[in-house]
Amino acid sequence: MPKAVKFILGVFFLVSFLILCRSLFLNLYPDFSQYYFGAKAINPYLNGVIYPPLALIIFHILSLLPFYVIEKVWAVLSLLALLASVFLIFRLYKKQLFSSLGLLVLGLVCLSFPVKFTLGMGQINNFILLIFVAAIYFFNKKNYLSSFLLSLSFAVKLFPAFILIQFIVMKKWKFLFTFVIFLVLLSVFAFIPIGTKVNLYFYQHFLITLLTGWKTDYYNQALTGFIGRSFVHNFFSVTLVNLLSIFFILVSCLVVFKSRKNKQLVNMSFGLLITLNLIVNNFSWQHHFVFLIFPFLATLFYVLKMKNNRKWLLALFVSYALVSINLVNPHAVPILLQSHVLYGAILLWILEVYFIWKDSVPLRLGFPVKVRR
Repeated sequence: MPKAVKFILGVFFLVSFLILCRSLFLNLYPDFSQYYFGAKAINPYLNGVIYPPLALIIFHILSLLPFYVIEKVWAVLSLLALLASVFLIFRLYKKQLFSSLGLLVLGLVCLSFPVKFTLGMGQINNFILLIFVAAIYFFNKKNYLSSFLLSLSFAVKLFPAFILIQFIVMKKWKFLFTFVIFLVLLSVFAFIPIGTKVNLYFYQHFLITLLTGWKTDYYNQALTGFIGRSFVHNFFSVTLVNLLSIFFILVSCLVVFKSRKNKQLVNMSFGLLITLNLIVNNFSWQHHFVFLIFPFLATLFYVLKMKNNRKWLLALFVSYALVSINLVNPHAVPILLQSHVLYGAILLWILEVYFIWKDSVPLRLGFPVKVRR
């Protein structure tokens, strides 16, 4: 029976993977073409590029090769980065990737729309996912390569910013110091090949546009997208976004702080902060939710250790389904249903908050007290 189940799950993964591989045969990857041709402009930030200067170095290198060749290479490498990310997460939890569980997870990953969207658009997300997953992996191994990788993630994508909260509450000052040093060095390095003018333009004029402004498109599944589609943009809607964002941030900080003594919850806390990032960003396009792969798996491995876990597995699957589906014609459904990805992310956030809070070590008079189970 176990062999039959593994065979069925193997077929499920293979079919899902082949469906995903159709992205490798597209005629155009819109976002990648923007990277490729935008990097050749005198000022890429006036030609649609939205990434920090260090990313421009990567795009410049790519633009030295023929477009029709490098776009396919980029797509294949992006797919490999996705698979490598899942492999690293399984290795972090000492799980076999090509087990029945691994095949099921790989199949579900391949079917997820944010994953398909990332590949189909030629997005950089899978590479960023691999970088910060590797950073978390090496942090667990107490390797300072972790701080460099996290700084690289920030220098290229400015993501995931809230993950620094975990290092602060754990008082990992050496880690934070090396992170800042690496980030500064990478940012300064970008001045050499990119030039002062473009770098200063990014920091003086363009960066603020990434931190402000709302996008009401269906593909923006952050809190701002939900509020922007549901209400007129005025003082009330802005205040509502700010209040809800403050709520999510404060609760997350409280939970992470409460769990700081429990090393078993560190990765769950990382996942919580990554989920938080996507919820409260000024905009989180659907392809950005590929970053939820780490929080989903961290939560899944936690739930699998529990007894009578069927209701939690069901809740986690509902969260996955809400995040993973796509509405071909979103305007044909009520506005409230257009934020299904946000609802899935919030459900995942609630599960993470509940599990971390439940298993955190309570404090009395500043001294940890063991919880009886």
